[in-house]
Amino acid sequence: MSVPGPAPHRWLGRRRNAHEYAVDPVGYTARLYHGYGPVAGLVHGDRRQVFAFGPEHNRTVLTRGDTFHTVLEYAIPQGIREARRGIGLLNMNGPEHRRARRVATPSFKPQAALAHGELIARLAAEEVDSWTPGEPFDLTDRMRRLTLRIACLCFFGVDIAERADHIGRMVQDMLALRYFASSIRYFPFDLPGTPYRRLLTVIRRLDDALADIIDTRRAGTGAPDLLQSLMDARGEDGERFDDDQLVGQLTTLLVAGHETSSNTLAWTLLLLSQHPAELDKLLAQIPERNPGTPAGPDFPQSLDHTLKEVLRLLPPGPNTARIAVEPTAIGGHEIPAWCQVVTSKYATHRDPAVFPEPLRFRPARWETLRPSLYEYLPYGAGPHACIGAAFADTEMKAVLAAVLGRYRIDPVPGTTVSRQVGLMMAPKGPVPVVARPRTDPAPPPTAVAGDLHEMVDLDGETRWRLGW
Repeated sequence: MSVPGPAPHRWLGRRRNAHEYAVDPVGYTARLYHGYGPVAGLVHGDRRQVFAFGPEHNRTVLTRGDTFHTVLEYAIPQGIREARRGIGLLNMNGPEHRRARRVATPSFKPQAALAHGELIARLAAEEVDSWTPGEPFDLTDRMRRLTLRIACLCFFGVDIAERADHIGRMVQDMLALRYFASSIRYFPFDLPGTPYRRLLTVIRRLDDALADIIDTRRAGTGAPDLLQSLMDARGEDGERFDDDQLVGQLTTLLVAGHETSSNTLAWTLLLLSQHPAELDKLLAQIPERNPGTPAGPDFPQSLDHTLKEVLRLLPPGPNTARIAVEPTAIGGHEIPAWCQVVTSKYATHRDPAVFPEPLRFRPARWETLRPSLYEYLPYGAGPHACIGAAFADTEMKAVLAAVLGRYRIDPVPGTTVSRQVGLMMAPKGPVPVVARPRTDPAPPPTAVAGDLHEMVDLDGETRWRLGW
């Protein structure tokens, strides 16, 4: 039985559909979800890319790690794979992934994340206390710089604010170039001036910089950071990470980890700016903070509920793709080997049977809501679930407590907030905002434009919201 789906483009065929998906994965996925049922192809009858919707299909695809492999190692050009020193857990598969996960897991337990809480709170306070009330700044840029600084200090003890930000620039260059960009995937030639050459260069430079940090650590004394924990870690059989494997783990954690947190923080502050009643409830439970004083280590339950609701509506990775490495079946449809199977957190999190009024921002729903692991999965599920989820949770709560302990964040009038989907779903920058002292009288909310309105019901008006 062939999978349903839209017809290929009249003149350009499947390639045009693939381009439409690459330009707007969220919009194209929503079209398939509403139009073609729980299993659909990129095009009708497609055997190269299939979308599987709903909790049961999430369970099937995300837990059967020997049948469904992560995509990156199959999708990027051979030259990029050869240029890297190592890869991280996110991109490993099979026995290699299981061994590495066993070695790394103790370094990411919740108590390990909490050990960084004081440092994170101090760094967050330093960033927020540098803001000038009423002076516009780019929220996406500030959150990205802050979370990258936190990551570099907590992961391997380097303060990018004191080292000319060279590691920070390399990470941002890597994100800007994007492994999956058409200019790289379809023109993977190591020629001067090409995006492919620039990506190879930044990969090698970042790997070399991280390798230097590891060499320095091995020649010196230990430190209370993630790198030391990973260097000291041993598996059940005594296996450990060599230096190239450490470089691969740190690179993945830096690139994926800080981007997840920075995007979610920006989305959270933007959604609170559009929901003043929810913001007031939260401010009533977050203690006011004096300049120079970090936020305390205890966070109100309402902050946890707020983050859960943001991660539901705007998950960092709206879709998760796997490659079937052997023939299988999903929902009665045969899936051939080497077919890409895409699951969607974005669609799953909008099931009205689990989340009534799914497009409304309602943090209070989490006072009683207990969805299953496959109904709510902002950090993924199965063997590749995000190993750094506890760290991200601690980090985001500390940063939000630092911001809201002093300020309300308001968009500048006329601001457009739209999505940009690369490795993660981010607010398309710049997003100009101003910080107003929380003790000042609250001004009327400043409405934003943009396709954020497609994803979240901000105003109760009848308008197109991707079919929901």
